[in-house]
Amino acid sequence: MLSPIVSAAADGPQQGAPAPVAQPAPASAGEAPTADLGTVSVTGVPIPGSPLSQAPDVDVVSSDDIESKGAANLGQALDDLAGVDSIGTGNTAGKPVIRGLSGERVKILSGGVGVASQSFGVRHMPVTDPFLLDRVEVVRGASSVLYGSSALGGAINLLPPEIEYDKIAKGELLGRYDSNNREWDTGIKSSGGNGRFGYAFGLIRRDGGDIHTPDEGSYFPGPKAAAHSTAPAYTGRLKYTDFNQVNGDVAVGMTDDTLGDWTLRYSRWNDEHNFLLPPPAGIKPPSEGPEGVGQFIDDRQVALNGEIDAGGITWTPKLMWQNNRRRSNAGGYPRDLGFDGAIDLQFDQYTARLVGQHGPAFGLDGGKIGVEYVNKHQVSRGRTQLSPGGEVNNAAVFAFEEKDLGPLTLQAGLRYDYHDVEALAGKTANPSESVRNASKQTYNVVTGSLGAVYAFTDHLSLAANVGRGFRAPSLFELYVAGQHGGVAAYQRGNPDLDEETSIDTSVSLRWHSDRLQAKATVYRNAIDNYIYLQDSGQMRAGLPVFDHAQTDAELYGAEASFQAEVTSWMSLHAAGEVVEGRRRDNHDDLPLVPANNVRLGARFTPQGAYWPRQAYGQIDVRYYASQEAAPGEPFSQFDSAPFGTASTSGYGLVDLGAGIAPKIHGQEVRFDLKINNLFNKAYRGFLDTYKGYALSPGRDIRLTTRIPFDL
Repeated sequence: MLSPIVSAAADGPQQGAPAPVAQPAPASAGEAPTADLGTVSVTGVPIPGSPLSQAPDVDVVSSDDIESKGAANLGQALDDLAGVDSIGTGNTAGKPVIRGLSGERVKILSGGVGVASQSFGVRHMPVTDPFLLDRVEVVRGASSVLYGSSALGGAINLLPPEIEYDKIAKGELLGRYDSNNREWDTGIKSSGGNGRFGYAFGLIRRDGGDIHTPDEGSYFPGPKAAAHSTAPAYTGRLKYTDFNQVNGDVAVGMTDDTLGDWTLRYSRWNDEHNFLLPPPAGIKPPSEGPEGVGQFIDDRQVALNGEIDAGGITWTPKLMWQNNRRRSNAGGYPRDLGFDGAIDLQFDQYTARLVGQHGPAFGLDGGKIGVEYVNKHQVSRGRTQLSPGGEVNNAAVFAFEEKDLGPLTLQAGLRYDYHDVEALAGKTANPSESVRNASKQTYNVVTGSLGAVYAFTDHLSLAANVGRGFRAPSLFELYVAGQHGGVAAYQRGNPDLDEETSIDTSVSLRWHSDRLQAKATVYRNAIDNYIYLQDSGQMRAGLPVFDHAQTDAELYGAEASFQAEVTSWMSLHAAGEVVEGRRRDNHDDLPLVPANNVRLGARFTPQGAYWPRQAYGQIDVRYYASQEAAPGEPFSQFDSAPFGTASTSGYGLVDLGAGIAPKIHGQEVRFDLKINNLFNKAYRGFLDTYKGYALSPGRDIRLTTRIPFDL
């Protein structure tokens, strides 16, 4: 069950701003959603206020939602939201998709500061662990006025737990087992303090084995392959789909009436995984069976966040250093062989951001002003260049203001970005000719947004928003030159790429009451200079050659969701979306646009002495329509390969959930059981990156045990 949004703040808790509106507390083990009590401040939007007064379309997913469903990655954590999907690769990788856009077009933020994850590959996942978060805020639509380049399709703000200054120790122990890939997760998180100084820490280890798909027929390689060309190359237990992670963070903080609130946090995300390769992408002939490729990712972040009142303005300074290293082997060399030196990319990114939130001034009711500077240095050490070494700079200034006119609220923002990208041959071990001849690329972009919300009643409102977004080309898109094993292709960059710009328009009708929360939205996102991969028709080392090109494109669609408390022991929920993406010149489909889908479910929370404490049961039915692979889409070549397919048929899945929270020796213990794909259906998810040559995972039973503690 997803917690509805009920308040919004900007870049941190706001002093002197309107008080957050009460929201239903998250539905923990067996507890039905209720309209009582707690408050939450949403940092991913410009101006504080209730959901009925926000022009952007925002949702919040709490840590309880994430942990009870057993999500192992960010994509899994968010894919129950309407208009939000996940590009998945087993349990290892899950990349969020917002209204048909993903990767570099969705900004990932940590506490309001943008973080990078070298997401130029379709399988390159965000470097965060859901267990270490307090909540995730999802802003749909162009958010460049707040967060600049890459917020073309939306923003996802990751928020760690706040420090509990008035507790000795408050936290949770977690244990989980996933049957499908025999994954064990073990974690702990805690926070405490002495009233003025405090701490927080979290640590989790995930050890996942190979995923299992239904045991359908496989005919490749062999004489029957031609007659069964759409059959998968691999079924059953898929070798080389395992992973191992150890992720954690630690923070110290201070709260003072005069000096303000300050937090210093260190985070590390360390991952080793294999990906199953399509034949014959490795070093052996297909007849010798499947092969894998090993990858190693290490990400470190140090962030200093503050909040202090000065001159009638609440200032929130933020400083962050991020170091990210991605190492990938050549095809056929799994992770147990160690790193073979093929691809070795590392960057250091420094961000300084200062935002001031002010109250009424100059006839306006409140707003914010801000400046931001980002500097990124990248080094390419591997024998394959892929993305080169180089430097990226971005400097920005922005403002956002709000005006209330009775039932009508107007919101507007404006931002200017200077962005430059320079490839450096001296920072690239084996530079291509385009890198050796590279010159600095500069982009000057103005973005903005204009929104209005009309409140018909205390429960019903109509919101409309128009925003201009932008995305500067990355070092990868400008200068890539090499075999990209993740998509089984050779890719080439284009140093003449212009920045992408978009006009994103949405209209949303919202209802929020004690027993019913509902929302329906229609939108259109028109993107100029959309960057895409184009099949050159050439082959290199047995792989197709894809070039980066540009065209004008558009995405449009509708999404809706509701959650209704039918009785004191039963609630219903649903979410669905229809989304289309196409080029505006020839109307070809855009790549990686999710299949239209709908999800229906019911949650039961029986009461009475005969039922276990906080017992609940849940059933969900999901249906995904058929979807054709777009020209040039990653893995589109499998539609014409002697096995597999890139286009997918429609399918339906049934999921079950249940849980209890008994007290054992006076301590509450929460048990959550989730069964995905109950009937072990054989299917291919359109956004499953193994779809070209394998089926999607079969039945998965996830058992989660959580022991909260509060001292």
